[in-house]
Amino acid sequence: MLEFATLSRLSGNPTFERVAKRALLGLWARRSELGLVGGHIDIQTGEWTHKDSGVGTSIDSYYEYLIKAHLMTGEHEYLVMFQQAYGAAKAFLWRHPWYVDVNMDTGSLVWPIYNSLQSFWPGLEVMAGNLRDGGDTHEAFYGVWRKLGYTPEGFNLAEGRVNQGQKSYPLRPELIESTLYLWQATGDPHYVHVGRDILTSLERTRVPCGHAAVGDVETHTLIDRMDSYFLSETLKYLYLLFSPGHWVTNATLSH
Repeated sequence: MLEFATLSRLSGNPTFERVAKRALLGLWARRSELGLVGGHIDIQTGEWTHKDSGVGTSIDSYYEYLIKAHLMTGEHEYLVMFQQAYGAAKAFLWRHPWYVDVNMDTGSLVWPIYNSLQSFWPGLEVMAGNLRDGGDTHEAFYGVWRKLGYTPEGFNLAEGRVNQGQKSYPLRPELIESTLYLWQATGDPHYVHVGRDILTSLERTRVPCGHAAVGDVETHTLIDRMDSYFLSETLKYLYLLFSPGHWVTNATLSH
């Protein structure tokens, strides 16, 4: 929604925004009776092929773009959709301060896993005006970072350990994005200290031609990979966190 709505408004061609919205409404129409969506859907039949529901892998942008589409376009419809989706997430996915995966139809627990892509959620809580829950969840996620030096792709909440096969940290931006939003909203210097700790860890990933992803957060072994979002998002949020008075954050705060 954000990318194609922006493209429509810059180009003057409404087609991009219209078809993106149609896709979003198609997902919305297929939410379960609990108000949840699954991880994967067959685009030909509209049938869900993966019914695990959470706020992380495969579903994170669904929640994120509902509220950001409202903030960007001002359309009330997106806000109503977000409020209903957010309410369902709090009702069925929240295990304070964590979030788990459940079956979208029954609400029964599937995975007690914290995955790295969930780390955007405290920032979403800020946009929703829920600083208390956002701060609590951020502190839990940050606790994993402090324990390991990075956030793994999967951390088993029931066993308190890194999930087998999900030990990497591919330089993801979500935790620092949430840190930036919480700092903007509260002015609490704690979040600057969190940013400092994240930056210290990222310095250990520096290699001659950039930064390398962490293949194993327990051994801190690096792998020969640097995704583009590291430059476009991870470093951008860090830069803004350490740039008080920057016009981007000033514009956001005034909005």
